[in-house]
Amino acid sequence: MNESLKQSMRMSRRDFLRVTGLTVAGGVLVACAPAAPPPAAVPAADTSAAQSTPGTSAPAADKIEVQMMMNGPEFTDAEIDIFQEKNPGIIANRLDPDTTRYFAMLAAGNPPDILRLQAPQFPQLLARKIPLNLQPFIDVSELVHVEDLAPANNYYRSGSDALEIGDGDVYGMVKDWSPDMTLWANLDLIEEAGLPAPSFDEAMTYQDVRLYAEKLVKFEGDRTVNRGFDTNQPWIERFWMVWLEGMGNSLFSDDFKEMQLVKNDEAREAVAWHFDLSTDKLSISPSNPSPSWFGQDFATGTLGLLQFGFWYSGGIEVWSDDAMKEKTAAGRIVMLPSPTWKGVKRGPTITATGTIVTAATKHPEEAYRLFEWYNAEEAADNRAKSGWGVPALKSKYAMIPKEGAYRSQVWGVLEKELKDAETIVKFNPFLAGGEPGEVASLYAQFMEQTLNGDITFDEMLEKIETQTNTAIQDGIDRIL
Repeated sequence: MNESLKQSMRMSRRDFLRVTGLTVAGGVLVACAPAAPPPAAVPAADTSAAQSTPGTSAPAADKIEVQMMMNGPEFTDAEIDIFQEKNPGIIANRLDPDTTRYFAMLAAGNPPDILRLQAPQFPQLLARKIPLNLQPFIDVSELVHVEDLAPANNYYRSGSDALEIGDGDVYGMVKDWSPDMTLWANLDLIEEAGLPAPSFDEAMTYQDVRLYAEKLVKFEGDRTVNRGFDTNQPWIERFWMVWLEGMGNSLFSDDFKEMQLVKNDEAREAVAWHFDLSTDKLSISPSNPSPSWFGQDFATGTLGLLQFGFWYSGGIEVWSDDAMKEKTAAGRIVMLPSPTWKGVKRGPTITATGTIVTAATKHPEEAYRLFEWYNAEEAADNRAKSGWGVPALKSKYAMIPKEGAYRSQVWGVLEKELKDAETIVKFNPFLAGGEPGEVASLYAQFMEQTLNGDITFDEMLEKIETQTNTAIQDGIDRIL
């Protein structure tokens, strides 16, 4: 997509957050590619000796630099020091994630070796032959085994093309993941509203969620004191896709070349569910903005229900004040099962934040060594023990914290949710899949106009469909 068309069709993340009433105070801690020659072995620790594959490595004295685009809190300076101590022939250089910069460096012939991304971005990258096929490395790895991969890693596996995501060779891994459809509830606010305590075992329906939100919201004149329910609107179309796929439907045609929204009654109903929450000021919107952002609002006790994954169990412990931390430790903040839509319960991860190695890397063995260490050794252990996500390797599930009133309740729900999290969402390979994605950006833009009365709900859907189809065609022109 050329830059002018891209700007006209898609808001920036900053604009999206402004429109939806969010100002993020801090970052949220989420088959065609040519394969490298199969390595004889990738050492699990000491790589000071020169590698044997011709043309891919230099003598250890030269120290190979590997660049990794990853957030600082997700790959700390201390972890970099540990990696370099164990791998003295490699220098790990962390770059802030920046897709624009990544593609600029790729075009210049010097791309970062490892890229942080989310699952919706992968199909188009694969179609453009950008990720390196890691299967030859994993086949001889002592640390990563296909049978040990958590189901969320299927987002980074493919057979013959980008339309066949979910099985086949491994092109990347999640750094960690969560069943993203789960709910978080403040039991104190629920009791104050006179509502029954929600079940930790039985899933609510989305109609139940709406009813709870209506009782939990509090107004003082025109000002919203407490909101009833919020979700991450930059992922909005991902929720719709989960619901629709559970009904055997989709936002897109079978070949992904067309959006099907205006004449798709089930899709219209999905959009209307979120839109009505904004209309009634039960959730954030341009007319009902957050004073900070919804994750912080829940952590400060001004939001009753929040839809976030298990990773938030670590976040709330960071963002809460002392009073809320006491409530959390006492089990007054709880995680609930993912709700059912039209009687169907689905709880997949819709982010699956992970990493790929760039096929154009000049040092595939060293890049894979960092990739492997990050996903299977100390850095992976640190993430597993933190409660910020489910590990990428099933063998590390035992490290998930489970002790105490708070952690035992969360684990009890998570353990059951893992059984509903084995499916993956079919993301459109002709859309770039960022956060927010094309559809979410358009929804935010036209939702504001609809709430203001400038256009009707039907006109909003027509604009979203028309402009999404334009973006799809641009992706088709780029790939096919």
